[in-house]
Amino acid sequence: MSTLEQTVSMLKVLPDDDIKAIHDITYRFYIREHSPFAPLTKEKVLNDLAISREQISNGDCKELGQAIQEIEAKYGL
Repeated sequence: MSTLEQTVSMLKVLPDDDIKAIHDITYRFYIREHSPFAPLTKEKVLNDLAISREQISNGDCKELGQAIQEIEAKYGL
């Protein structure tokens, strides 16, 4: 069963209140102006990269494996 088919079958059995809640959340994240998923400008990407490079040069970073271990320990994963 495809993701679309699974989603449709889930929506068929959900109560109307739950479907409304899903709609409201989707609206907040994808439709409103201040979406966390809004496209970034070139300037924003370049600024973020500059910040990352500075953090790395200052040693304000962790090796990925270490970061994952800390997250797993913190959240009991």
